[in-house]
This record gives sequence, structure tokens and C-alpha cells, in this order.
Amino acid sequence: MHRKMIRDALLGGRGEVIKNPRVFIDPLSFFKDIPFREDILREVAVSIRYFVKNNVKFSTLFLGLTGTGKTLVARYILNEIENVKPEDPSYADLVQAYINCREVGGTPQAVLSVLAEKLANREVPKHGINLGEYVEAIREGLGKKKALVYLDEVDTLVKRRGGDIVLYQLLRTDADISTIMISNDINVRDYMEPRIISSLGPTVVFKPYDAEQLRKILEIYAEFGLYRGTYDAEVLSYIAAISAKEHGDARKAVNLLFRAAQLASGSGKITKEHVDRAIIEYEQEKLLEAVKALPFHYKLTLMALIESEDVMTAHKIYSDLCVKYGQKPLSYRRFSDIVSELDMLGIVKVKLLNRGRAGGIRKYVEVPDKEKVKSVLTENVLLGAE
Repeated sequence: MHRKMIRDALLGGRGEVIKNPRVFIDPLSFFKDIPFREDILREVAVSIRYFVKNNVKFSTLFLGLTGTGKTLVARYILNEIENVKPEDPSYADLVQAYINCREVGGTPQAVLSVLAEKLANREVPKHGINLGEYVEAIREGLGKKKALVYLDEVDTLVKRRGGDIVLYQLLRTDADISTIMISNDINVRDYMEPRIISSLGPTVVFKPYDAEQLRKILEIYAEFGLYRGTYDAEVLSYIAAISAKEHGDARKAVNLLFRAAQLASGSGKITKEHVDRAIIEYEQEKLLEAVKALPFHYKLTLMALIESEDVMTAHKIYSDLCVKYGQKPLSYRRFSDIVSELDMLGIVKVKLLNRGRAGGIRKYVEVPDKEKVKSVLTENVLLGAE
């Protein structure tokens, strides 16, 4: 029985739901259009044309919550420019560089060194030279060519010391560089100096998708990625309604459809039960990703809370962990504030218990999926301590 099940999974065929998994991983290889973002695409395309043909530099900020299409639009523009190059020689010397600031480390040196490698086609040290030298290397490498830079998750850069200097030098350099910045943090401009904000063009706001828009987006993914008859309008509407409640997150909607389709493999039909299971898995993965992104002392706090639900006892464990990893322990008050922040993030659940006159009110903490969180923390804390 097990052998037949494994063979069916390897070979596909009867009961298969997913026609092409790449649709969910690299949608731009299949889609010719991006629905509900046509006005933004047109507006940005005009700015790029003025830059290429009339030497009018621009910088803009794509601002919106997760899953509202910012990165998809940026990558779509990047691809279309490459497609236009054989048709219009004006675009032939336009160099493009897409960088996710968080993925390359988020530091000014890391971002600029990767940018120099992509724009100037040369290796530049990640340490040991000042920020101005990076920009000079980019300027010299470009020569008379123009460059369009995409800085995704730019908030991770500007929140770092010296990050706003990177933006200022890119925006004010005499090299022909235009910039599209992308951020999920709607308060990202609060971290920018006034001189940077004054150099920015209009901010492009990506509004959340509503349930009907999400349903139509899911229809497109289903049409390209799933076999006909393996899904119905009710299931797509169900996923769309759930995702619309969480700020119209298209990324979540697509991930839920893909995971539900994987769970339905062999049965030939996606049901609400498959979607509900996908939601549980999605929330668990989201929790673990949130844990990975925590600052170092927050991770040590969480490790301590796994060992003891009592916050006072956990603070003693946390202090011992700080000594172990060469860190200065935070005060109990600051530790307690971090616990409250972890509660607000949904990573832990805080309970207040009244122990009577003798015991008073004590704060206790529950850590969901304790073993999975502990596994992620052990790996990430060790990396952070290196």
C-alpha cells in the first residue's frame, strides 16, 4: 500500500491537482498582466521613459502592507524593460539591479557592495572602505550608462546606522541612477532624514486587495497552475474571504491555495477541509518566521520563557543565557516589556494569575508550538552569537 502511494506521488496521474507548481513560485514566467495594478504600472513606466529618453532622474517609494503586489510590480517592470531592449535601442545601456536589503544583511556596506557588483560588474569588499568609496566605484563602473535600482525591504536599511546616508548618496550622486524603493513599513519615512524625503518623488501607495479582487487573482493562478475540475468557485471565494480579513494579503491567498492543492494531491479535488489544514500550517510557518526575525535579546527572552512559564524565574534563566552568550542582561523591567511585546506579536500568550495576599499577581507565559520554536531559536541564537 505504501509503495503504491509513493509511486503515485512520484509519477503523478490519477487524482493529481497541481498541473504546474512553478506558477506559484515564479508567476511572472506565466502571467502577461498584473491585475488591479495597471495604473501604477503605467505611472512608473512613464517615469522610466522620461529617465531613459529625456535624462529626467526619479526616485519613488512603493509603500503598502505585505501581499499588496509591490515586489511583483517591481519585478514585472524589470522584466518588461529587458523585453523592450531589443525593440528600442534607447534602453540598451540601461543597467538594472534588484536587491532585497534584508536578504543581503541590511547593513549599508552589504547593500552597497552588492549594488556595486551588479552595477559596476566588479567585486567590492564588504568591509574596510567607507560608504562614499562604494558610491564612487558604482559611478566609475557605470560610466555614461544609466541605472535603475530596486531596493526591496528598504526599511531594514534605513533603520540601520548609516542607512539613510546610502539613500542620500544614491539620490544625490551625479551618476545617472534612478531608484525604486519598496517597503512594508508604512512608517518607513519616519526613519529618513528630511533631506532624503525632499529628494523622493511621489510615494506610490499599494492599497489592500478586497475579497473580490483576491478571488479573481486566485482564478488566474488556478487556471495556470491547477488541473481543471480540481477546484471550484466556492473554495476560491473561501480562501479570498479569509485573506481579505488580513489586510487583503494576496501572497497569503496564493500560498493557501498552493498548500491546499498539495494536501489534496491524490484526491482530485480541493475542499474547505484542505484549506483549513493549510491555514493551520501557514500560521505555524508565519510564527516561526517571526521568531527568526526577532532581535537577539528577544530570542534569549523567548528561550528563557520556554524553560519557565513564570516571568520572574524566566528572567533569572535569561540572565544566565546572557552570560553564556557574552551579553549584558537587561533589567527585569525591560525584560517584562519584551515579554509584553512578544505577546502583542502573537508569539507568546501572557496570563496574569492572582495568588492572593501572600503571592500577589504573577505573570505567566505560554509559548505555543514550544518544541518547534525551541528548535528554531537554538539554531538562530547560535548564529547570532557568532
